[in-house]
Amino acid sequence: MSIQLLSADRITKHYNTYEGAFKKSALTFAAVDDVSLTLFKGESMGIAGQSGCGKTTLVKILAGIITPDSGSVLYKNTPVRKRSAVYPEYRLNVQMVFQNPDQSLNPRLTVESALKDLLIKRFSRKEVYNEAVRLMEITGLSEEHLLRYPSELSGGQKQRVSIAKALALRPEIIIADEPVSSLDVSVQAQILNLMSKLKKEQGVTFILISHDLAVVAWLCEKIAVMQNGAVIEYADATDIINNPKRSHTKELVDAASLGHK
Repeated sequence: MSIQLLSADRITKHYNTYEGAFKKSALTFAAVDDVSLTLFKGESMGIAGQSGCGKTTLVKILAGIITPDSGSVLYKNTPVRKRSAVYPEYRLNVQMVFQNPDQSLNPRLTVESALKDLLIKRFSRKEVYNEAVRLMEITGLSEEHLLRYPSELSGGQKQRVSIAKALALRPEIIIADEPVSSLDVSVQAQILNLMSKLKKEQGVTFILISHDLAVVAWLCEKIAVMQNGAVIEYADATDIINNPKRSHTKELVDAASLGHK
């Protein structure tokens, strides 16, 4: 029986936008509108949609970065609250990789120092360095990269370090928000191949966010399509690609040159 790792139960999040010459007129809009999704162990999920559809807000809620106005995030069927018994386990086991690796890399820290700050939470001081080397190896880097600062790394190397940081706590789930959109096409393929390898060899379950349906179809068994804050279609990746039910989904399929010709 599949284990339910992470769920969104009727999640809603509103924001205000301001109009008029003096920006005094506030309009409220739902960035995420009554969304329910369930992620099972070993079954990665893609969340696709155009910019502004609400996918980043949704995954930041799932990662515990922002709080929903209503609804609940559940980890292993238990609502996640800061004082709940499940909260420490949830914070260790759900990690995030951002679109821009500079968001998660401190320019003043070497790769080794950045990893040590995390690894010390899971490993003894004697084990930390060997584990840092292991993370370099499984993300396609070398021991030498531990001595480098972010400014000494290429864009692809920075993203690999960001993934290494996400892996440092040995999480069950990695949420990757547009992890390849700022990279060159050749580097994009390398990062996607790395994520696929981590999924197969390390047992990591991914939530992958992208405006490009081809990216999420590469890695994910399930795909949720978002539009205007709502999930308008949620199904197996093959069904989404070959038999989209909604016109917006079909537009995404066509834009990615997927599906039947």
